[in-house]
Amino acid sequence: MHDIAQYLEGLEGPWAYLMLGLAACVEYVAPPLPGDAFALAGVVLAATAGWSPLGVHLSLTLGACVGGHIAWSFGRWLDGRRDRWPRWMMGPRVTKLLEKTQQKFDTHGAVILGANRFIPALRAFFFVGAGLSNVPVRSVWLWGGLSAAVWNGLLLGLGWSLGSVSAMEDAYGTYAMGVLALLVMVGAIWFARSKFR
Repeated sequence: MHDIAQYLEGLEGPWAYLMLGLAACVEYVAPPLPGDAFALAGVVLAATAGWSPLGVHLSLTLGACVGGHIAWSFGRWLDGRRDRWPRWMMGPRVTKLLEKTQQKFDTHGAVILGANRFIPALRAFFFVGAGLSNVPVRSVWLWGGLSAAVWNGLLLGLGWSLGSVSAMEDAYGTYAMGVLALLVMVGAIWFARSKFR
């Protein structure tokens, strides 16, 4: 993350904020890319190098909204081509999974999209699922945007209190590992219950 912070510091004016927004967007399109590392670096630069906190917040939030919209559009595109899916995707297991996903979005769509930003590594799949489940685009922007705005506000507050790239990196790493461990545990319990029911 130090290299990313140095790279961002070398950019001038609006290009720096554009790069932050682009990184936040691309994270939803190609999840392995380090969008969070750019976000954390931007937050630290806002706290320590005179960057505009509002500019950082708006860039990251708008980038996340656009990226979520692209992932949602991909889900809609997939849904419109179900007749062309490979045979292995047309089996009863996948069909059942898609039906359950649709039910979850029908009953808890706002909560699912509102939680997306707080779950590292999986957030893009929330929006693909929303697209497959035909969630309206206004809900995607509303709940995805609120999630990103709150998350980025919390990151800015944390950046101000910690004030260094390494401290932010450590705090985020601990958070991400905790969330992923919780997800694995919940997944294992769900799998065990469905298998032995």
